Amino acid sequence: MLYQLVVDSPSFKKVIRLQNSCYSIGRHPSNTIVIPSPQISRRHATLIKKINPNLDISFHIIDGDLEGHRSRNGVWVNGESHLDYELVHGDVIALSEDIQIFYQAIPTDPKDTISGGGDRQRLTPDLSEHFPQEQWDITLIGHEDDLSQLSHEQLSKLAACIEYSPYPMVEIDYFGNLTYLNTATKEKFPSIRENSMTHPLLRDIIPQREDAPTYYIRTREVQIGDKFYEQHIHYPAESQFIRSYIFDITERKVIEQSIHYQAFYDPLTDLPNRFLFKQELGKVLSNVQNQSSVLGLVLLGFRELQSLNDLLGHSVADEVLKIITERLSAHVRLEDLLCRWRGDTFVLLIQSCRNLDEIEVFVRRLLAVLKRPFFIANNPLYLQGYAGIACYPNHGDNVETLLNRVGVALNEVKDIGSRQYCFYEESMNSDHLERIQLEHALHQALEKDEFLLYYQPIIDVQAGRLCGVEALIRWQHPIQGLVPPGLFIGLLETTGLIIPVGEWIMRTAFQHFHHWAPAVDDDFRIAINLSPQQFQAPDLLPTILRILEESSLAPHRLEVEITENIVMQNVTATQNLLNALQSHGIRLSMDDFGTGYSSLSYLKTFPFNTLKIDRSFTKDILHTPKDAAIIQAILLLGNGFNLNIIAEGIEEESQARCLYDLGCREMQGYWFSHPLSEAEITAFLAEGNFQRFCLG
Repeated sequence: MLYQLVVDSPSFKKVIRLQNSCYSIGRHPSNTIVIPSPQISRRHATLIKKINPNLDISFHIIDGDLEGHRSRNGVWVNGESHLDYELVHGDVIALSEDIQIFYQAIPTDPKDTISGGGDRQRLTPDLSEHFPQEQWDITLIGHEDDLSQLSHEQLSKLAACIEYSPYPMVEIDYFGNLTYLNTATKEKFPSIRENSMTHPLLRDIIPQREDAPTYYIRTREVQIGDKFYEQHIHYPAESQFIRSYIFDITERKVIEQSIHYQAFYDPLTDLPNRFLFKQELGKVLSNVQNQSSVLGLVLLGFRELQSLNDLLGHSVADEVLKIITERLSAHVRLEDLLCRWRGDTFVLLIQSCRNLDEIEVFVRRLLAVLKRPFFIANNPLYLQGYAGIACYPNHGDNVETLLNRVGVALNEVKDIGSRQYCFYEESMNSDHLERIQLEHALHQALEKDEFLLYYQPIIDVQAGRLCGVEALIRWQHPIQGLVPPGLFIGLLETTGLIIPVGEWIMRTAFQHFHHWAPAVDDDFRIAINLSPQQFQAPDLLPTILRILEESSLAPHRLEVEITENIVMQNVTATQNLLNALQSHGIRLSMDDFGTGYSSLSYLKTFPFNTLKIDRSFTKDILHTPKDAAIIQAILLLGNGFNLNIIAEGIEEESQARCLYDLGCREMQGYWFSHPLSEAEITAFLAEGNFQRFCLG
């Protein structure tokens, strides 16, 4: 078979016979095939020779070079743009508007067939007679009978060409006896005589079938050590000999492997990517049908990884991704498949499970492994992993359905925020649609002035006075009414709207304060919660100071609340920011103390003014001695560090009195007041009857 490109352009025409393994095409002189036209790129395309599974030869054309740089105009085959395309006879390649290249696979023997894939094959005339030939083209000898027409001198020259050819040539008879080795064969394969028919080049080349055709050519790839060879085996008609021509294709194989790696593996983690995962998942599903085993598909995400990337840069985030990969790889089984799905998301295929409970235990173990700190430059970072789970056959029996449903499950966990993992459920599809609609409305809520601020009082039960309020955002949807915070707070964070909405909260709360100023003490403060994305924003401090100045509010009136998880993400960065906030007189509070990764050393490191005891400890204080002991320890700890302590979630007087007896002075909860609107908190302040809450 003869393979060639016929280049046709107004100023350039040429036929190029394809004999090598790899060609670069472009206008730069360093290319293998140079097309002198300003309309194409310096490195426009790459042509690679490939041996297909059925031992046919084909050529792939790739847009750009092998380093991933794409061309300016793209590569168009038969009118369609392609990044990688397997050519068949008759394909028309366009590199620009006026440069066309015809690909041809022309039989050199009557028994040859034109290579191609079914209806993709195109029949075109051989245009080579109308185009100049490359100077290195050679004349092909088609049949054994042609040799009889050659003179003695011509036969001698031909024999010399074969003997001193740089390409190895081997001849054996049908009994397995070596009848000829040229010089290149002896040099490159010195053990071939000794090993004879056990040598990789000679093994299995004698046809076993009696009905084998009288003349045919067989092509195969042979690996010897770290080298790869393409072996063309000729079975000449009416001949007692089998001839092999061997070409070193190691360089081409390396290129093919590189292309395969770039196409199917993630370069940062060395894990398979989503394209390879989908292929492998399809194979697995086709093998497990009609069997009783359960497959688990797990999509893993990380709440803080994108913020970490924005705050500390790509290099730190990449290092964390590598550590995540190492941890996950160390805890998955050999038969399971772990891939990097995209960005900060990984996907895991768990095979051969007996039931859903077994999959759940496996996922919980993985999430526990990811809770351990990630040490970067000796600084601990903490990430919160979460997972969506879909299973075969429970949640789907094909690739697209399972991937869709595991994605829905992951979004469910991500939006709710309080769960670490969940299995897919049918109701999630409608819930997911509602969240999409809610997210769309949320983008317009700030512009339409649909947000409200409510305030929950903080009471000093020893003195019987109001010492502050916590600002809480509410959303008055024009159709759905008052939307619960749990449904939209997470969406504010994931959409990035939390930044402008957070600024709105501060401005609005500070404006409202001026209505209350005459009725409050000098140490009255407004507590405002900061989300992870807000806290990690590079302009947080300048933004707060600017809003304080615009609102004419003294900095000590503001108390910034952050959770333990935020504190632990990057100790050094957190310490620097908290010190800067405190240096401007802003008060600092750690919310939900005791529910995360708190450490006594961090209380000494970070300049907090207040610790807030989470409601999970206060709600059962009357019935659970351990909770009372924990609260008492926190109070002793706070006193030792000269910290103010606030107990949250107080719903009964008996809870408040028990906490007061333990030494807690400041509290908030429904026993004192529900969150109040601006008008209600103004009336609450005007009433001023706070002595009714005095327990001293």
